[in-house]
Amino acid sequence: MMAFQKILCPIDFSAGSRQAMHAAVRLADEAGAELVLAHAWYVPPVAFGAEYALAAELMEEIRADAQDALDAAAREAAELGARRVSSRLLAGSPPHELVRALEEDPAFDLVVMGTHGRTGLARVLLGSVAESVVRRAPCPVLVVRPDGAVGPFARVLCPVDFSEASQRAVDLAAGLVQPGGAEITLLHVIDPPAIHAREQRLLEVVRDLDRWAAAHLDAWAGQLAARASASVAKLCRVGRPGAEILKVLDEGPAFDLVVIGSHGKLGLERVLLGSVAEKVVRHASCPVLVARPRA
Repeated sequence: MMAFQKILCPIDFSAGSRQAMHAAVRLADEAGAELVLAHAWYVPPVAFGAEYALAAELMEEIRADAQDALDAAAREAAELGARRVSSRLLAGSPPHELVRALEEDPAFDLVVMGTHGRTGLARVLLGSVAESVVRRAPCPVLVVRPDGAVGPFARVLCPVDFSEASQRAVDLAAGLVQPGGAEITLLHVIDPPAIHAREQRLLEVVRDLDRWAAAHLDAWAGQLAARASASVAKLCRVGRPGAEILKVLDEGPAFDLVVIGSHGKLGLERVLLGSVAEKVVRHASCPVLVARPRA
């Protein structure tokens, strides 16, 4: 199993964060990792006018209620099987405070968090806090849906483009699958260049890319099979990568986890996801792990 050392699980006491806590407890137990439950309480300044004399007293009540709920969550995590669990109450904007906690403590090597997503047209969208943390976290982030499974991961989809980011995703997938009967599917999507002059030339280019992709998939699958306690399947599609990954998830058989690399670049204030990873995280109907190196 993947040797995680310290896992951060942000909770807001919603159904989504409760699912995430269950997943975090399981992963921490399997890896022997420390689990830290974190809640950031925040009341915008505009919520109270200067004339409201009880504002300070009420703020203290809100803080105390948050601490009580967090303590209860930590006790529940221990009852669920977390051997080393602690809690951390943060004060301030949740996305900012959670990312800052991750940046200040390099021991964190995984975040497990839920979403506030609403089911739309067969899609579950991220809430704003989860989206911000996924974009800016300096380590891998596992996003768990409110109604998603939290059991052992047996069928894992791992989209690859044969980059360093994809290799990190494959490494994480290999460490997360349960031994015995598990399967990792390596998916490569060929995104052909725009060639408008001749259709025949486009077909030739796609055939060349398909041969190249098949050879690389064979090599990666062989390397993965040699070290993972799971069978390895290969799949190649032609089209837009984000759309094709979601199609594979829709078509089944059901996957219980997607592990995808991020091509995010370090900007002035945040680490951005690549467009493909962001689309999959936003719209996949199962948990998604964004594989990012510890910054």
